[in-house]
Amino acid sequence: MYFGSVRFFKHLIYTTFFVLLGTIVFLAVFFGIKYFQKKEITEKLENELTEFQADSKLKINIPDSATLYDVYLHLLAKGFTQQNIMNFLSANDTVTFNKYITEYLTGNKALADSFIDSYVGEIEIDTDEETPPAPKPEPVDTSPAYTKLYPDLYAAPPTEFFSAKDTAYLTFDDGPSSHTPDILSTLDEYGIKATFFFSGGTTEEDKRIMKSAADSGHTIGIHSISHDYTLIYATVESYLEDFYNTYTIVYEATGVRAKIFRFPGGSLNNYNRLIYQQIIAEMTRRGFVYYDWNVAGDDASNGATWTSVYNNVLAGAREHIGGRAIVLLHDSKYTTATVIEDVIDALINMGFTFKPLDETVLPVTFSYTDVR
Repeated sequence: MYFGSVRFFKHLIYTTFFVLLGTIVFLAVFFGIKYFQKKEITEKLENELTEFQADSKLKINIPDSATLYDVYLHLLAKGFTQQNIMNFLSANDTVTFNKYITEYLTGNKALADSFIDSYVGEIEIDTDEETPPAPKPEPVDTSPAYTKLYPDLYAAPPTEFFSAKDTAYLTFDDGPSSHTPDILSTLDEYGIKATFFFSGGTTEEDKRIMKSAADSGHTIGIHSISHDYTLIYATVESYLEDFYNTYTIVYEATGVRAKIFRFPGGSLNNYNRLIYQQIIAEMTRRGFVYYDWNVAGDDASNGATWTSVYNNVLAGAREHIGGRAIVLLHDSKYTTATVIEDVIDALINMGFTFKPLDETVLPVTFSYTDVR
């Protein structure tokens, strides 16, 4: 009987062996094909990635901590073929592939963009296309409002200051007046050019006198039309208003756009202690140069006489022999008109020569110790 015989079991063993062998061979061929397909796809994508990275138009740096899912989102965003990405992803990570299919093949660009944005600072992209710069925020103007006042009130600032030796600078404040022509005549006799810090004037005679001083080659500066210290130094705005009014009158009379000025009472006085720094800063910003003095005739003080003015000028000048003396006088005073010739003779005997101020002369300026 064949079933159960030795021959049956022999055939069964042979059959089982060949079936197992065939199964092993089949499985080996099947998985071998899958392996080489996977390897081919992997190598193809890796070669494509290498080519992209070698391209000077695009450089991608993926953080080491990025998952496979992260990598392929970046590759998709950078232009790799969707099919190769899907093949490689499905061959390596089925779960991620399914997530990719459900979330990112639906055209949900907003989610993709939010993921890309999360890597700002870690991913470096270098392209030929220049990214337009982000618009700069409008600068906030924090400058004081008075800097916008009188937009035409500017002067060309000096580029350098000079300091002469044995030089006297005769300066006259508060004019023009009826005494100014006499002073101009005396200066003309000596061939001396001086400096007039005019306070302006509305009459035709005032204008004629200022024009005469300018035409004679004297330096024209600005002083104050009001001389009301309380009003002038109330605010920076009030100082600018007084200065602008004076400047305009002097310019209309002389045709000179003054570059230098003298503060009423000097740059630092008992009326402007709280705002002198702001005023000086604003006038300097506008290009104007101011001059105090180191010699005073005190001709505007009560009780001034020919003798007191003469002695005051000479005493102050002696302290500056070998240097420079910026002399304060007032062409609004009769005493000054009568003493100026003798003052000039005395200064010449001391060895001084005379020059007018201009914006290049190194200023004499006050400090707190100079305030009276």
